[in-house]
Amino acid sequence: MSSEPLDSERARELGRRSGQARRRLTLEDAERDLGDLDTLEDAMRWLRQIALWAAGGLLHGAVASACNRSVEVWVRAHESRLTREVVDQLRGRLTELEGQLGRAGAGRIPGDPL
Repeated sequence: MSSEPLDSERARELGRRSGQARRRLTLEDAERDLGDLDTLEDAMRWLRQIALWAAGGLLHGAVASACNRSVEVWVRAHESRLTREVVDQLRGRLTELEGQLGRAGAGRIPGDPL
């Protein structure tokens, strides 16, 4: 027990600390603080916030691990979607180039060197 007198300012500070220690993370808090998860930057922000909540005692370690895992799965799915878009673009470009080569080679005699 502290031997310093309890004035109103000290009582207010102790009350604030006590409230913070008992604070619980609500779904509304999480939705507001995390925001959207649409970009890789969003994913990084989520991971940072989850780490801060866990370090601050607002999120149990097992819950933080599950949240981190969810973000990791989202990142992999996002990367897969981006890869699929690039592959589709490359396929389209390849088809276009093959068509141009076919039209350019239509006047050639088979077996003639280029």
